[in-house]
Amino acid sequence: MKTVALVAAAASLAFALNLATGLNAFIDLISIAFIAIAILASFVAVGFKRQGILVVADIAIQVSIVGMLIGYVGILQNMSDPEALPLAFAIMFLVVFYGLLVAAICSLLSPKITEPILAPSVWQRVVGVLLWVVVVTFAMDSAAGVEAFFDPTSLLIVFALFLIIFGTSSSEELRALARHLPVAGFLGVMVGVVGMLQNMSDPKAIGPAMAVAVLTLTYCNLGSVALKLAFPEITSETSGAHFTYLGFVLLFVMGITSVLILSFM
Repeated sequence: MKTVALVAAAASLAFALNLATGLNAFIDLISIAFIAIAILASFVAVGFKRQGILVVADIAIQVSIVGMLIGYVGILQNMSDPEALPLAFAIMFLVVFYGLLVAAICSLLSPKITEPILAPSVWQRVVGVLLWVVVVTFAMDSAAGVEAFFDPTSLLIVFALFLIIFGTSSSEELRALARHLPVAGFLGVMVGVVGMLQNMSDPKAIGPAMAVAVLTLTYCNLGSVALKLAFPEITSETSGAHFTYLGFVLLFVMGITSVLILSFM
C-alpha cells in the first residue's frame, strides 16, 4: 500500500510540474549531477551501507545551498547579459528543488534506520571528501572560474568563526563545528550586507561587500558538509531546522538581489 502511495505521489508531482511549465523546465543535468555526486560521496563515506541515507538526509539541504550560491556567483559575474538572467536564476533554484526532494525522501526513510553510523575506514572518508571537493571545484570553475570564489576577507571571517566554535565547545568539537558553522556564516552575511547598504550610491563598491556576504556562507556550508563526510558518525538527527535554515538563505539571496537592483536605479 505504501509503495502504491509513493508511486501515486510521484505521478501527481510530475503531472503538476508538467502543468506548471512543462517537465523539461525542471530538468538540468548539471544540477542533477551536483546532487547525485554528493549522494554518492555520502554512501562512499559509510561504506555503501544504508546508514548513508542518514548522512544524505543531514547534508542534502546544505549541498543544495552550496550549489545555489555557486550559481549565484556565476550570475553576478555575468550581469552584462540581462536577457540570460531569468534562465540562469531558474537553473540556480533547480539545485535547491532537487535538494529538497532528496532531503524530504531521506528524512522520511531515516526513522527506519536504527543502527548507528560506525566509524568508517580512512580511505572511505578520504574518497567521500574528495568526491565533494571535486564536484564543488568543477561547479565553481563552470560558473565563474575558481578564482572568483577566493575572498581573503571571507576566509578570515570563517577562520575566526572556526576558532570561536572550537574554543567554546566543551566536547565533541567536530560535531559542534559541523552543526554551527552554517548558522555562524550569517555573521559574514551581516558584515557584507552592512557594507552593501553603506555603498548604495557606488555600485562598483557593492561587489566586494556582496562577495563577503555570499562567499562566507558558501565556505561555512562547504566546510560543514566536508566534516560530515570525513566523520559521518557525527551526523546529527534530521529535523525541520534544515528547512528553516534554507528559508533564511533564500530570503538572504532575494534580499541582496533586491539591493543590487536598487543600486542600479
